[in-house]
Amino acid sequence: MKATAKKKPLLQKSDKLPVELLYEYRKDIDHWAEAWEIAKADIRTGKAITEEFKKFLIDLIEKGRAKKTIKNHASYLWVLGGELIRIINEDKSERRLSAKKLILKHVDDSGGPYWCHAYDEAEHDRYDSVCRQLFKFFVKNTDWSTHRFFKRTEKAIERYQNQFGISAEKMQQLILEL
Repeated sequence: MKATAKKKPLLQKSDKLPVELLYEYRKDIDHWAEAWEIAKADIRTGKAITEEFKKFLIDLIEKGRAKKTIKNHASYLWVLGGELIRIINEDKSERRLSAKKLILKHVDDSGGPYWCHAYDEAEHDRYDSVCRQLFKFFVKNTDWSTHRFFKRTEKAIERYQNQFGISAEKMQQLILEL
């Protein structure tokens, strides 16, 4: 007979709201934009990026992820935010994008933008893993019926659906399985 180990709950029950736990875990989260600042315009963009990251972190807390996991993910998101601010300073046209569009332009199912300050490949892999999770979170929480892809004419949508024989809902499901 095989012995089975008891699984511990991912997170102790708390009377605190997820947002309160987030601020307990990362007291500095509202100051990330200032830390990333290269130019004055970076503050507004940085704060918007941070708001998108908070949604992801709160979702993880609501799913019962451990404090250490939340703190580790937040550390890699801090790195990602700094890389995004670097990118918008290198290419001014990127600054016009909303925070979510900027994130989704540089984060996908393969990871995030190159992080030149990673200590080693293993650390870069962990950063990419968090970026992939962030991407899946955004994909899962996107209303595909209003996505720019589907804002094309009804005829184009019909053509796509007929060509591939799938609905918008099915496409979203396939993307989530990546």
